[in-house]
Amino acid sequence: MGSSNGGGDEELKRMAELSKTLKEGERILAPTRRPDGTLRKPIRIRAGYVPQDEVAIYQSKGALLRKELTALQEAPPGYDPELDAKPKTKSVKRNERKKEKRQQV
Repeated sequence: MGSSNGGGDEELKRMAELSKTLKEGERILAPTRRPDGTLRKPIRIRAGYVPQDEVAIYQSKGALLRKELTALQEAPPGYDPELDAKPKTKSVKRNERKKEKRQQV
């Protein structure tokens, strides 16, 4: 069975070797550990590369416009909730008073 650190010395040498050959804007992702304890190789990322998971999803102008309009308007244009509100009946008012009394006690 080799060394007790799972080949960590070799990985450090590889990292040092990769970092020497880096060009401007490039970076290195450090080696990650697998569930079984072994290490993955370090990954060199080119300058300007954006991983596919981090790329923003394309949205058309129409979809963006629709999203803005729905965020601004919660109700249809010209809608006045005060005019649409129904007057409360006697039973509804009585029930509200009962609820208030229960909450006070």
